[in-house]
Amino acid sequence: MLYITGTAIGIEYFMNLYKIPHHENAPSIINGVIEISKGDSAKYEYDSEMDLFRLDRCLSSAMVYPVNYGFIPMTKAADGDPLDIMIYNNIPIDRGTLVQCYVVGVLEMTDGGDNDYKILTVPCTHIRRIKRISDVDPMFLNITKNFFKHYKDLEGKKVTVGDWLGREKALDIIREDMLYDTPTLPVPRQYE
Repeated sequence: MLYITGTAIGIEYFMNLYKIPHHENAPSIINGVIEISKGDSAKYEYDSEMDLFRLDRCLSSAMVYPVNYGFIPMTKAADGDPLDIMIYNNIPIDRGTLVQCYVVGVLEMTDGGDNDYKILTVPCTHIRRIKRISDVDPMFLNITKNFFKHYKDLEGKKVTVGDWLGREKALDIIREDMLYDTPTLPVPRQYE
């Protein structure tokens, strides 16, 4: 765990990335944490008890993640984990990076019988003003849908991929899965 000690007031705590507060304009703008960089074939997951990213597995296919992938803090999806986020960007973003994102749409998916929605976003700092799913390159949408449809084939696991849905459906899913508890751990501020 990352421990931070406040020398002036004697507070000791660790940072849990799952408890990063919602963006003030959530769910329209959300915070996303990168677990897997675009172009990677290793699947990493955040371990909140150890406050680190651990290797979950390497993809057994020749595929790589076509998009930066991670989670939305302070949410809880049907599978018990935070909501999955895809951050559409032309370059890989490093693991552990917090990105403020504009919600664009969602890919319908079920994994192990549970809904496993993939929320599609763009960084708020993205050079192109992408506001809706129709603004996204159709080839990217096809590649990403194909990736999620087949990335577990050689593992013998069954996933079902549905359609790309628009921004309003994505916002509804986020609202439904947002946790409204105040984070129990303080978030350190740089250079206070």
